[in-house]
Amino acid sequence: MSRSLWLALFLFGAVTGTQAQQDVAAGDAALAKFDLPSALNAYRAAHTKAPNDYEATWKLARALCDKGTLSKDPTEQKQCCIAAEQLARDAVKLNPDDSKGHAYLSVAVGKLALYEGGKRKVELANEVKKEAEQAIKLNDKEDLAYHVLGVWNREMVELNWVLRKFAELIYGKFPAASLDDAIKDLQRAVELAPDTIPHHVELGITLISAGKYSDAREELHKALDMPKAWVTDDYYKELAKQNYLRITHR
Repeated sequence: MSRSLWLALFLFGAVTGTQAQQDVAAGDAALAKFDLPSALNAYRAAHTKAPNDYEATWKLARALCDKGTLSKDPTEQKQCCIAAEQLARDAVKLNPDDSKGHAYLSVAVGKLALYEGGKRKVELANEVKKEAEQAIKLNDKEDLAYHVLGVWNREMVELNWVLRKFAELIYGKFPAASLDDAIKDLQRAVELAPDTIPHHVELGITLISAGKYSDAREELHKALDMPKAWVTDDYYKELAKQNYLRITHR
């Protein structure tokens, strides 16, 4: 390769990288205004320009997870989960030593598991736990990973008998899970990020599962009183309202 061609390619890469960083910043600014469509467009532009950019990759995965949460269309929800899963896997490959890729892979896989059945659902559930635990190993202050582990524990406890048998066939022994661990993990998430509405909501729902209705009402009430801080908070506030009303007379 000639020196001039090498220099041209180097300068092109530097310019492209700078443009991608600008797009990521634009995506962050759009999310601060709760404008998810604009954030998605910006992160997609960044990822297109710099597909090996770690930040652009995991933030696009995160935005697609949020879109899947907010979508009313089951087909679109699943498509978002599939795309987010692949992007999160790419992010983990790009930077296996950072917690964000693993955390959002656990989220994307967990959401995708909702659309699967039988053996595949159990396999994905096991990966959710593995990736969340790896995120915590890399960063013990990764509140999202504790959130994921808490929900995982609750859902494993509530898993139906057929899927439980699938898990035993695959792993020999059903993965250890308990509501006590679920509560502990979600309390840790709340401790690390007390202003995050979904942590309080999922903790409240888990406390309901454990029959701790007074504590559940307290957590759900907190979520309802907190100001919106993220694009999916309205969804979680509605979830909090539904569950609060469900236990009003308990």
